Amino acid sequence: MRNLTKLEGRQISMLDCFPEPSVEERLENLVRELMTVSAMLRSAELHGDFCQAETIERAKRALRAGVAARAMIGTACKPATVAEVCECVASLIQSIPQGEPADGYSASLTMDVGSLQPSRGALEAACRRLRTTAMFRPKIPEVLAAMREAGIMYAAALRAIDELPRRVSRIEEGRSDG
Repeated sequence: MRNLTKLEGRQISMLDCFPEPSVEERLENLVRELMTVSAMLRSAELHGDFCQAETIERAKRALRAGVAARAMIGTACKPATVAEVCECVASLIQSIPQGEPADGYSASLTMDVGSLQPSRGALEAACRRLRTTAMFRPKIPEVLAAMREAGIMYAAALRAIDELPRRVSRIEEGRSDG
């Protein structure tokens, strides 16, 4: 890592200059990991495949983190407020330097997103993903699809926290029997 400058006698690196990922980003990463390991174990069970020990350990780590963050995931699954919808949509629109949006775009997008009644986590995750990946201001159907996908992800993570202990146990029993 290239040093940028010295401050109070110590070297400053790039890592010192940028913020850590937000709580919401870390929570989204955990939610994605819970979905991933749940799908991996479900697939192994359905197909009768041998499940690698590393996969089981990965599932256990995700489960421990998920249990510890269950309250936060539950809060992220609560419906977003009108103010949160308006704030996130405005942030999304303003994040893409493409001039002023067409008349009615902002109001229509806000109303359409609000009509989905997204969860807090889905709203934040979808808007962040679009802010960081969209080259142009997204069309309303693209935003709505991102909201739906993120909503499914958070709900699936809560289910995974409940299902993973049984799934891991069944797979471990199958490994010891075989």
